[in-house]
Formats: sequence, structure tokens, C-alpha cells
Amino acid sequence: MKTIKQIFFFVLTVFFLGAAFSASATSEKSKRKVTGFSGIQISSGIDLYLKMGDSEEVIVVADDDIIDDIITKVEDGVLEIYMKRKIWWWWNINRKVYVTAKELNKLYASAGSDVESENTITDEELDIKVSSGSDVKMEVKVVKLKVKSSSGSDVKLTGIAKEFDADASSGSDIHAAGLKTENCRVEVSSGSDASVYVTNELYARASSGGDIRYSGNPEHKDIHESSGGGIYKR
Repeated sequence: MKTIKQIFFFVLTVFFLGAAFSASATSEKSKRKVTGFSGIQISSGIDLYLKMGDSEEVIVVADDDIIDDIITKVEDGVLEIYMKRKIWWWWNINRKVYVTAKELNKLYASAGSDVESENTITDEELDIKVSSGSDVKMEVKVVKLKVKSSSGSDVKLTGIAKEFDADASSGSDIHAAGLKTENCRVEVSSGSDASVYVTNELYARASSGGDIRYSGNPEHKDIHESSGGGIYKR
């Protein structure tokens, strides 16, 4: 019982300390000198606002006591965005990054980070991976789109993709009924859900309580359900 009380008071102390620090912090803006990236990897619960443009730009907006701890660096063509140190009161702090990219073919979001596009993301191919409670909301116009969502993450997509490959697992969702595709391959498992719009060819697999809902009247269908999974026409 004593141990439980100690844990309770520790959590309570951390919460109130975080609230006190956040209340005393002021928001600052920092323009970072990073260029030469075509991919983005974000984590640490940082929110990303993304848009396409003629030049690259990275602007960090965060509380003054943590802004220098937000790392933005380019490694092998990928812009990495993360916190240098762990913040225990992360739920109560302001940390946002605004990125303008000339091209984008990779986007990886993890550890509770949220990503939102401010205009249409265009490229030939785009690979999106979202995990650990992160959310992505984007409008895209690409030829080939690959999306993998896991561990309670949510992905919402609109726009156009000729080829769409979607994989959702471990309680994650992919909402892509507003994404017009010609050919779609979609697999869900472990309580995940996916909705897609496809006009030509649909390959769908649902297992372990996962559900797929499709629209668009595809001409060719290869559909299989197993272990409580379901596939439904909208």
C-alpha cells in the first residue's frame, strides 16, 4: 500500500510541476537552417504542419524552456525531428514544427506525433509509416502511395493516388474513402479498420477482427476474410 501511495504522489507531483513550468513558459519561434531533404521522420509528440513549396523551410514554435531541445537535422536526405531530452510533462507543452518541402517521398511519424498537410502533397511516390498513437491527416496527389499504420495510430487521406497499398494493424485506422484510387491493395488485422475508394482492382484481406469498407465499384476484386475479419461494400 505504501508503494502505491508513493507512486500516486510522484505522478501527482510531476503533473503539477509540468503545469507550473508550462504556465511560466512563453512561446518562441526559431527558423532552422536545414536543407536537402525529401523525407521526414518525426517523433516525441511533436506536431508537424507540412506543405509543398518552391523552397525548403523549417520553423520551430515551442515554449522557450524547451525550444533548444527540439532537434531538426538532415541524415541521408531525411529531416529528423525529435526531442533531445525526455519531458515528463509533455502533454502540457507547446511544440510545433512548420515544414515547407520541395519534394517528399517518405513520412514517418511515431510516439504520439501528429502530422497535418496545409496544401496538397505531390510527388511520384510517397511512403507513409505511422505508429504508437500518432495521427496523420493529408491531402495527396501521387502515382504510388504506400501507408502502414500500427499501434493505435490514425491516418486520414484525401486526394488522388493511382496505386494505393494500405496496411493497418494493432488497433489502428486508415480512413481513405476520400482518396480516389485505381488499384488498391489493403490488409487489416488485430482490430484495425480501413476504408478505401477504388475503381479498377481491389485486393483486400481482413483478419483478427479487422474491418475493410470499400466504395467505387471496382471492376476486379480479390477478397478474403478470416478470424473474424470483415469486408463490406459501402
